[in-house]
Amino acid sequence: MLPVKNPKIDLDEFTRCEERTQTADHEKKLTPTQKADAVIKNDIYTALWKDDALRATEYEEIDVHVKNGVVHLNGHIVGTGSLERIENAMRSVAGIEGIVNKLVMDDKLTLEVAAALGELEHTHDCKFFTGTSHGVVSLGGVVANEKVKLLAEKCAANNPNVRGVVSRIHSSLPGTGLQIQRFLQPVIGEPIYFLDGISGVVKQVIINPNNRRVSAMVIQGRFSELQNEKHSLIRLPEQLVIVPMNAVRYLTKVSGFLYILSGEVKKYKDFDSGHFFAPNTDWVPPYPYCPVDVLFPIEYQNADLLLVPEPDPFPFGEIIEEASVREQFFATDSLGL
Repeated sequence: MLPVKNPKIDLDEFTRCEERTQTADHEKKLTPTQKADAVIKNDIYTALWKDDALRATEYEEIDVHVKNGVVHLNGHIVGTGSLERIENAMRSVAGIEGIVNKLVMDDKLTLEVAAALGELEHTHDCKFFTGTSHGVVSLGGVVANEKVKLLAEKCAANNPNVRGVVSRIHSSLPGTGLQIQRFLQPVIGEPIYFLDGISGVVKQVIINPNNRRVSAMVIQGRFSELQNEKHSLIRLPEQLVIVPMNAVRYLTKVSGFLYILSGEVKKYKDFDSGHFFAPNTDWVPPYPYCPVDVLFPIEYQNADLLLVPEPDPFPFGEIIEEASVREQFFATDSLGL
């Protein structure tokens, strides 16, 4: 590991969410120290890009933040081999005063989740198969009923380093099928485009705490069928609307695209804070979200006592079927798959 060169620095005083708040202030002038930190950050990204293996698999999954010369690494990587390549790349960068490594390795996370599922396997006489890709846990196996399946998802989601749980667990009961689940993480502050080109901005995400997947997003914008009339001079008021993730066609790190027209938001609900609640302060949001980004549906207020099954995620079946299984399971390009 790269050594911490300056033991006097408080390495825990910084969070990536803090930096996001600071950079949101566009009028703030950078101090000489902040300018030096920005140079180090840029040099680190350049060094990582020069490594062919990291560029292909890990580059998009690593967040680099620098404060007072101390580098803070966040994100999810495959394993020890990737970590060694990251360390080697960073040795070429001058000015680093220390390293705070918060990277989560898939191989370690897989073992942690599998161990946690052991008691459930013993209790219900079943076997789960666990895999992880950049923090997204995939569960497989056959169980006696849907309740055991939901318990397995919740057990895996209890690990704070899990970004989301995608379940491929089958129930042995007749008449129960496997619902294909996509993993989508819209980026806070980025535009989401409707089919007619109108866009809104992602303000928050609604997360199911039992599997840590995003089920819907709060979008801010000006939406109306009148917007498509070229001669309309009406300036529409801004709205906050809830758009479910099954309306998403594709996401990138800088934008998203929906299956619906902007005038169709009337099919969905206006945002009502009474229908949601904020997670407890000790709950760790899935990477890369910050605590203020996340809301829970009110149905999960007593989530420890109640397992709420999700509805059919794909009303747009004829469109979704055109995508490959890989694209449907991991539809966010930020996974680097």
